[in-house]
Amino acid sequence: YDKDNVLVRYTATADEQVWYYDPLEDLSLEKRAEEMDKMTKDKKWTAKQRFGREAWMVNQSFSRDYLVKTRMIWLANFPQPYHDGSNTALEKVSNHMWPAEYIGQVHTFDTNHLYFTDLPQELESLTKQDYESDMESQRLSAMEQFQSTSLKGGTDSDNNKSMSLNVKVVSCAPRVVEVKKFLSPVEVQHLINLASGETGNIPMELSRVSASPNGGKRMRGDAMAEVRSSKGGWIHREQDVVVDTIFRRVADLLNIDERLMRDHYTPQDLVGDVELPPTHDRVVEAMQLLRYDPGDGYTAHHDFTFPSVGSRYQPRRFASVLLYLTGEGDVVENGVRSKSSGINDDKALEGGETTFPRAITTENHDGIKIKPQSGKAVMFYNVLPDGNMDDLSQHAGEKVEKGVKYLANIFVWDPIIN
Repeated sequence: YDKDNVLVRYTATADEQVWYYDPLEDLSLEKRAEEMDKMTKDKKWTAKQRFGREAWMVNQSFSRDYLVKTRMIWLANFPQPYHDGSNTALEKVSNHMWPAEYIGQVHTFDTNHLYFTDLPQELESLTKQDYESDMESQRLSAMEQFQSTSLKGGTDSDNNKSMSLNVKVVSCAPRVVEVKKFLSPVEVQHLINLASGETGNIPMELSRVSASPNGGKRMRGDAMAEVRSSKGGWIHREQDVVVDTIFRRVADLLNIDERLMRDHYTPQDLVGDVELPPTHDRVVEAMQLLRYDPGDGYTAHHDFTFPSVGSRYQPRRFASVLLYLTGEGDVVENGVRSKSSGINDDKALEGGETTFPRAITTENHDGIKIKPQSGKAVMFYNVLPDGNMDDLSQHAGEKVEKGVKYLANIFVWDPIIN
């Protein structure tokens, strides 16, 4: 490598998002093969480097066909195998995707993970043993006294141990849906407590721009405050029974097996009626709790990631679930959320909308804006049904004008997280 020797120059344009550089591009196919063999024999190229070049050439060839067929840029890697229970490699996502045929379309899903309308006196972290069959059944039964199908609480009948929630399409491209009243006020306040340190001990640090399953260490290339100015912390599903229930409800929203959201389970542990992909890790990241103060925001970005071309399963962030803890007009004082009383209007939340600038419709030429509403869930897919990354899924968090915005993110991967 000689930094003073310019090999090639590229001009970036809006119509061309991916560039390939092949040092053997000008040679005939026969000469390319000879040069490859020679460089491999002389150990100038390793077997891994040679595989990488050939894989990229296959990907480039497929991207040309994809452009002709769909008129869209191929942003993923080809091929994308995953285990579907029959050892068959399929070129699509393996998870359920809600249809989005028109704006305002409504779907319904059932969940037996009911609202918490009161909290147990003690909330302890869960262990792997707590997820074993007998222990899990006892724990779920014990929590029923604190749960209800109604946000106002009350006792449910023995036959009323599930509830239906509506999924409304707010954008077709990208595919974005919302679920109002996804969280109860008690669950909202519990997460705010964890994020504000009132009852929890979740460190809230300056947010980074990276995809880390555990929200862990800063990676090289992470963006700083000019892109994202908020404070965030991470909590795992095992934080307590309330957080565990929220993860289970998210699994129902996505129509995936909640067992895939657990750690350190081998395929043998997951034997059942449903074939599950081979993974020793959960397919969901830790929940990210976020606090946006006045002036804080997050510029337009994508949530999807680019796996290595040599990665067998081509893991990627499949869907993003945003859980709004505070809404327009909400006030958080001393860690407690309430509606503005008129006296404290200066502390009521203004701004902080979630925008999708590329979601162009006949009514919204500058994209769509979703106002924060306490307890509401917004879910969007980072990939298309054919497995390509959805470039239209770019989104942003508008700056908070007044008050404090609390938000929780859950990122779900397909087909495995790593």
